This record gives sequence, structure tokens and C-alpha cells, in this order.
Amino acid sequence: MYIKQLGQGPDLVLLHGWSMHSGVWRPLVDYLSAHFTLHLVDLPGHGYSPWQADALTLDKLLTVFAEKLPATAHWLGWSLGGQLSLAFAARYPERVRKLILLAANPKFVSTQDWPTAMDATVFSKFAEQLDHDQHETLKRFVMLQARGAEGSRDTIKLLAEQTADNVAQPEALKAGLALLATLDLRTALVQLNVPVKYILGGRDQLVPIGLATVLPTLNAMISIERIAGAGHAPFISHPQLCANSIREFLDE
Repeated sequence: MYIKQLGQGPDLVLLHGWSMHSGVWRPLVDYLSAHFTLHLVDLPGHGYSPWQADALTLDKLLTVFAEKLPATAHWLGWSLGGQLSLAFAARYPERVRKLILLAANPKFVSTQDWPTAMDATVFSKFAEQLDHDQHETLKRFVMLQARGAEGSRDTIKLLAEQTADNVAQPEALKAGLALLATLDLRTALVQLNVPVKYILGGRDQLVPIGLATVLPTLNAMISIERIAGAGHAPFISHPQLCANSIREFLDE
């Protein structure tokens, strides 16, 4: 697994979202690298990490993270990366100092008992389209992440560049969607004894802002930051605000 390390200060692990790679963190790197040692991870089959069968199953991922990443660190995960960060914190709480979940949902796809998530029918159609036209599906996903948000043009440009550069392997994309479809980390969030902060976009089309009212019912200790005008990638559209929020939480 490819992991780029840079900066100085306390260790901070960053996990990207579905179909992307660690280069997507570029807007945050300058803000954070002066204060933290960043560990920028490329998930299997993404960026510079090679693909192997079953590499994106949860147990294997968590085992590799435990082997490759610092003994103790802060963790920051975006979307799917947020779910994986939460799963790691649940399994290895002694290794996670503080956890930041950025536009991440403990259960990404909606069900009757969890409506504050992506519509299940829309998600299924999206997964089906990936089999027929990967390029068009990734293009649509980029648009969804920025739709309706402030600075959407710049967000779309950066995300499109990241998906065009080092395109994720087809099997890795399918495996990532399978994780998004099946992971249910609500219980992990309830039982979490690691300090956790959520950063949510007020105009996110994939992780509804209504999640902010539901999260405290799972864990009353969660700190929540809402970034008005941001979509699914607030660290791209509002990097300074995100960086300030991250530093404030980690420096407490």
C-alpha cells in the first residue's frame, strides 16, 4: 500500500473517498503539513497502490492499516475513508488519538431505520451504471459531489483531475461500492470511546446535512461542524475553514 509522508508534528493519517486517491487532499496539505506529519494513504487499486483480489475487504484493510501506519495517530477520513477510519478506531481504539469524519456517514445507503443517507434506489442504479460505462459513472459522481455547492466549478475541476490521474482499477471501484453498500458502523459510533468530530457540508447531495441532528442520538460526545454552502468535498471548496476546524479540534 502506497503511503506518502510529509510535514512535521503529531502524526495524522488521511484516508480518501471512493474512486479518488491521496492527491485529492492537495487543498489541505499546505494548511496541515506545517503542524502535523501527514500520512497520505492510497487505498488498494487507487493512486499508486497496486490492486490484489479481496484487498478492499474490511478485515484485510484494517490489518494492513495496523501494519503500515503509526502506532498512535490522529485519523481524518473523507466519505468512504471516514467509514474506514471509524472502523479502525472501533477495532484499535488505543491507536487513534482523535478521529475526524469528513462528509462521512456511518451507514452510507438509506434503509427504513436510517433514512438520513443516500437513497438506496439511486445508489443501486449508480452501481449498475459502473458496469456499463466507468468513465461516465465517475464523471457523474464528480458532479454529484459538487452539485449545488459554493465554488462547485473549482471543486469539479479538482475532482475531475484526480479521477483522470491514476484512475482507480475497475475491481477496486466495485469493491469500494460494495463497502459503501454494506458497511453499517452505527454501533461502532455508539460504542466509540475516542474523541470524534464530524465536518459536514450544508449542501451535500450524498451525505445529507440532516445527519447532524441524528448523530447525537448515537453518541452525545460527538462534536459537529456544519460548513454552510459546502457540498460533499468541503475541504476543496472551503479548505481554510476545514483546516481551521481540524487544527482546533486536534490542538484541544
